[in-house]
Amino acid sequence: MSRLLGIDLGTTSVKAAVFTGDGHRVAAATRRHPTHRPRPGWAEQDPADWWRGLTGALAELEASGALGGLTAVGLCAQVNTHLVADAAGTPLHPAITWQDGRCAEAAAALTDRLAPADRARVRGGLGTIDASHPVARAAWLQAHRPDVWRRTEQLLAPKDWFLARLTGRAVADPLSSIGLVGPDGDHPDWLDLLVPGLRGLLPALADPASVAGETTGSGGLPPGLPVAVGTMDAWSALLGGGIAAPGDAIDVAGTSEVVAVAATPGAGAPGIVTFPTWRGLHVHAGPTQAGGDALNWACSALGGTAEELLAAAATAQPGAVLFLPQLAGERAPLWDPHLRAHWLGAGFGTGRAELARAVLEGVAHAARHVLDALEAAAGRPVPALAVCGGGANSDLWCQVKADVLGRPMRRTAEREAGLLGAAMLAGMAVGAGDSVPELAARMVRVDREFEPDPRARERLDDAHGRYLDAQRALASIFR
Repeated sequence: MSRLLGIDLGTTSVKAAVFTGDGHRVAAATRRHPTHRPRPGWAEQDPADWWRGLTGALAELEASGALGGLTAVGLCAQVNTHLVADAAGTPLHPAITWQDGRCAEAAAALTDRLAPADRARVRGGLGTIDASHPVARAAWLQAHRPDVWRRTEQLLAPKDWFLARLTGRAVADPLSSIGLVGPDGDHPDWLDLLVPGLRGLLPALADPASVAGETTGSGGLPPGLPVAVGTMDAWSALLGGGIAAPGDAIDVAGTSEVVAVAATPGAGAPGIVTFPTWRGLHVHAGPTQAGGDALNWACSALGGTAEELLAAAATAQPGAVLFLPQLAGERAPLWDPHLRAHWLGAGFGTGRAELARAVLEGVAHAARHVLDALEAAAGRPVPALAVCGGGANSDLWCQVKADVLGRPMRRTAEREAGLLGAAMLAGMAVGAGDSVPELAARMVRVDREFEPDPRARERLDDAHGRYLDAQRALASIFR
C-alpha cells in the first residue's frame, strides 16, 4: 500500500506524519518553535527555526524507518504569516505572523485607496485590508524597513518557502492566497497600485492538489519524490476532517479556532471569508484570534499546566463567569484588532476553577459567534460539526463546545487533521484518489460524538447573549 507524507508548519510547531492510503497513521514527529514578541502587538518567528524543526522531524521519521516506500509529499502551513527573501530564498527579516498587529494603521490607509470593485474581492469578500494582509505587510516594510524592502525579491507564505527549500520552486495556491487572486485566477493589478512591484514578488499560483516539483534531497527526504503544492493549514484540516459536501461543518481547534461550513455556491455574510470553489467544494470560514492560545495564556495567568487547568475547570458549574478571549484583537466575524480580553462576573465565590472553565467557554462562544455568521452565509443550519486539532484532545472542551454551540461535535480519530489533509492532497496530486468525497470516505474516521447537554442549554444560551452584549459594550474603550 502507498505511503503519503504530510507536513504541517503550524504556529507553534512543525509536524510530519506518514499515512497509509486508507488514512492510518504510520508514524509522526513534532518539533516546536518559538514566537518572539519584541514589542506589544508584534509576533515574529525565525524561518530558520521552521527549517530546523522540519529536518529534525524528518530525521526522527527516517530513524524509525517510516520514510521507506513514500509515494508523495503534501504540505500545509499557517497563513497570513509572511516572510521576505532574496532571489535565493534567504530570509531578510523575521517572519511577521498572523498574530502580529503592527500593520493595522497601514492596512486602514490602504483600504481607503481601493476602488469599490476591488474592495469587494479583498480577503474572500471581507471588503477590507486587515493587519495580516500581505499588502499591509509590504507597505509596512517599505515604510519602516526600507533597507530590507530594497533587497526583497520574494514575498512568501511559509508553505511556499518550504516548497522552495524542498523542490527548488516556490508555488502558491489560490486557497492560501485568498484576497490575492483576481477573477482571472491571477494576482490582480490593484496590488501594484497599492505597493508598486508587489505582484512580481509573489510566487506563481497552482492547484493545491497538483505537483509543484520533486524533492532534491534537501531536508533529509530522498530525491525524486513528487511534492504537492498544498494549501493553508485550516483548509487542509477541512479535508482531513472529512468536509466533502454542502452542510458539512468543522471546528479546527488549534492555536486559533477556525470554524468552516461547506455550502452550495452563493452569497456570503459580513465578517466571513468565502473561498473560491475548489473541486466542487465551496466553503465559508471564519478564523478567530485565540483558541488554544487562550488556554496557554490562562496557564501563565492562573498558574499550572493545561492538564491541571482542565481538571480544575471540570469541577466548575457552566456559565458561572464570562470570558472574552480577544487577547490580541479578533478576526472573524468582527475583524477588530483593538479588542482585548476580559473575565466578567467574578465574585467572592469565584476561584481558579471558575476562571479556567470560563476560558474554555469563552473560546466556544467565539466559535458560536462565527457559526451564526457562517449559517447566514450558507443559508442553512448546521446539524453537527466535526472537531479536530489539539484542543479536541480534551473531552471536557469538546463537551463544552457541544453545549455552547448546541450541536453534536464529532471528534476525528486523527486529531492532526491538517497533516492528514496534506497527505490527502499528496495522494490526489499523484492520482491516488479521484475526488474529495472519495478520499474522505476512505481516509477520515470519527472516534467519538459529544452530544449537547440539555441541562446546560438555557444557562449557556443566556451566557452567549451576555458575551455578545459585553463585546459590543466594551469595544469602544480600547480604540
